[in-house]
Amino acid sequence: MILSGCDPSESLDALLENATDSDLRIHFISAILLSEFIDNAEIINVESMDSQDYPRIGVAEGIGQAGLSLSVFDSIYISNNANEILKIYKPNSPGKNIYNIDQYWTVRETGKNHFEYTYMITDEDISN
Repeated sequence: MILSGCDPSESLDALLENATDSDLRIHFISAILLSEFIDNAEIINVESMDSQDYPRIGVAEGIGQAGLSLSVFDSIYISNNANEILKIYKPNSPGKNIYNIDQYWTVRETGKNHFEYTYMITDEDISN
């Protein structure tokens, strides 16, 4: 008997959860992915105690679990509604870092081959 398998498509949702008392704006910067946008930036607004999905975040290749990848972004930063920058993340920034997926994102399987990754923005992310 010959077993043939297909690699079912894996997918994910990337949720940015705002656990602070402030409405926030998350700026994703990428000269490659976002070249059609002003300043190569796309902004996601996340109200206080709410969450938003960011579908542009990619899936890393893997078998058995869709993996979140932020490698295409040059930087990610958080600002308030007055456009004051509260936190800047670079891939190698020390401390709590949105790029450290294994350490600071939670993941759960919400359906067959579908995963939900969540990054919770807390006061630690926006304090000086």
